[in-house]
Amino acid sequence: MNSVNGSGEHQHQPDNPAPDELREAGRELRQKANDLRKDLVGQLNKAAAALRQEVRDKSSDPSLHQSVDEAATGLEKAAVYLNNHSVEDMGVEAVRTVKQNPVPMVAVVFVVGLIIGLLLRGGKR
Repeated sequence: MNSVNGSGEHQHQPDNPAPDELREAGRELRQKANDLRKDLVGQLNKAAAALRQEVRDKSSDPSLHQSVDEAATGLEKAAVYLNNHSVEDMGVEAVRTVKQNPVPMVAVVFVVGLIIGLLLRGGKR
């Protein structure tokens, strides 16, 4: 591929290395995302255990224990899902969900965007 350098002369460049660099950057990004996913699994499980322990130590209310146990179970289910699915799997599943349910997904994205916008705007009124 030829390009013009600053002097107006044509300079020959080697074959475009950008695709290789992009593939390498994508590979590194996927690896970092998978490492983060593994760390998050551990943190979710620790948070679930800490929630249960904290409530047991500070309260004897059975209904509070049940509510916290349900929340902790939700954290553990999220950890199991993250542990059993790679970043690529989750991406494929997200694309499939959007294709199957485009209107609800657009609504969810709109609401999330609205909330983020309001939070960023914050005290600027």
